[in-house]
Amino acid sequence: MEFYGCLQKTLSNEILIAVHVTPNASQSCLLGYDQWTKNLKIAVRAKAEGGRANNAVLHVIAELLGVPKNDISIVAGQKSRTKKIMISGNDIQLIKKALSRSLG
Repeated sequence: MEFYGCLQKTLSNEILIAVHVTPNASQSCLLGYDQWTKNLKIAVRAKAEGGRANNAVLHVIAELLGVPKNDISIVAGQKSRTKKIMISGNDIQLIKKALSRSLG
């Protein structure tokens, strides 16, 4: 499966991941990859109120990729379902491997 379209590497060596979030879901998990919008699809149990869903997305991504939550931040889409997540201090190849394992 070709999911690399959701990943970008910045000039300062951070990694950007495009995600589409479904808040208020029955469970928090990675749903898959949308090849048309080039977004990872992530569901979270938290409601989109007071930043709870945003925190839940960061937690899911940290668990999924095995990176510290402190290295992850939302850089675009704070109040939107479509977001750009920035990961600092990690190698893009390790991120690709973690996503490959998760997406099967």
